[in-house]
Amino acid sequence: MMQLKYAVTALFFMFIIMACNNRPAANNTPDVKASVSKNTDSFNLAFNSVIINYDSLLTAFINWDTVAADKYATALQLSLISVPYEQMPDEAAASKATGIAQNAADALQTLIAIDSINNKRRFFYTASEGIYHLIKTTGYDKAVIYHKKCPMAFDDEREGWWISTEREIDNPYLGKFHPKYKNAMLECGIIEDSINNRQQ
Repeated sequence: MMQLKYAVTALFFMFIIMACNNRPAANNTPDVKASVSKNTDSFNLAFNSVIINYDSLLTAFINWDTVAADKYATALQLSLISVPYEQMPDEAAASKATGIAQNAADALQTLIAIDSINNKRRFFYTASEGIYHLIKTTGYDKAVIYHKKCPMAFDDEREGWWISTEREIDNPYLGKFHPKYKNAMLECGIIEDSINNRQQ
């Protein structure tokens, strides 16, 4: 009787092992259609560089790193004026985008020229708002862009905005090494708007 019990138990475990080994292979293909862009590949490639350099500049401010801020502000400035806006399908929008990009690049030039990180943040704010409007004007559609607000960016009372491809809040105005708050206010901020121009 005992041998029968062991045999049944062994058969049960063999069945479980066989069932696990015969599971269908996982489908790693995401169930989404590839987005179709209304802009050219060369436009998107150039504008992706804007987003990447902006994100690096954002990180520099989060880290209170003036050397990195100057480095990535320079890279962002160059990428902004290198986008082939003339390839946009709407000529009027292309002309407007060119002007916005130049104004943002001018703000970055001032950012690079001044020493104080707090003053640099004021021109980071100006450039951020310019790039936010640039994204709306160009219809950039390779990522969702979040427009975020810090309610106490300047002197603990004036608001400041920035953009990000991530929903999480990493505040570039208060950052990780604030003289008063340290990193306690890093997640201070709210999403004010999002731009999703992607088409399925």
